[in-house]
Amino acid sequence: MSTSFDLYVPRDSALHRTDPRVKLWAALLGIMLCLALQSIPALAIALLGVNALLLSAGVPWNRVRWVWARMTPITVLILSLQPWFAPSGGTWLALGPLALTAGGVHDAVRFAVRANALAFMASLPLLTTPQDMLVRGLVRLGMPYTWGLTVSLALRYLPTAHSLFTTIEQAQEARGHITGRGHVLARARSFVPVLVATIIASLRLSDQLSMTIAARGLARGTRTSLYDIAMTRADWGAAAGVTLVFGAALALRLAGVFV
Repeated sequence: MSTSFDLYVPRDSALHRTDPRVKLWAALLGIMLCLALQSIPALAIALLGVNALLLSAGVPWNRVRWVWARMTPITVLILSLQPWFAPSGGTWLALGPLALTAGGVHDAVRFAVRANALAFMASLPLLTTPQDMLVRGLVRLGMPYTWGLTVSLALRYLPTAHSLFTTIEQAQEARGHITGRGHVLARARSFVPVLVATIIASLRLSDQLSMTIAARGLARGTRTSLYDIAMTRADWGAAAGVTLVFGAALALRLAGVFV
């Protein structure tokens, strides 16, 4: 996968055509539900469900796998540390002051599944909505236009900053400067010239961007948009359905169905 931070994959599915505000609402409710659920099977169902939803909408497996790959180090860290530092229940193994317990392993698995479910819930609108439409949805929800522009520019220029860093690093290596070798401190020091040049290039880029925005009259008069968004009956129905599912799952959780 490329280094672009835009995860969106254009497809002609019902999920892609859904209003971005509905997908943001669904992601918020999904995150709240994952935080409320305590049952590992229930969390696993939520995790598998959002994966199945993304794949059924035509999101390629390599994009879904990219999210899994980003979550793998966090998952391994949770599964490795949580059982030892939050012991509860019967002890399986004791190493000095540390103890591996059944309750600690159970909690570690639950936290790991929840972390992955939260990541995929948050990725749902990013994988199925163009960045400009996502920001447009946030603005229509009440976010100030300047804030929305800031979010849009941040999403747009993160790949640009990464490209600057890579280009400068390759240019420094072509001149004989070696980076990423030796012990930890030596590796960190080797990146100082690259970081300094990247910061200077980023400041020049931000200065050019600010002049461009000012020349186009930001905050002068009423803003217009070539492509706007509007809620359809299908969108309202999807929002109602998501809310009903969230309410039913939360009611079952409070009733003790999901322990």
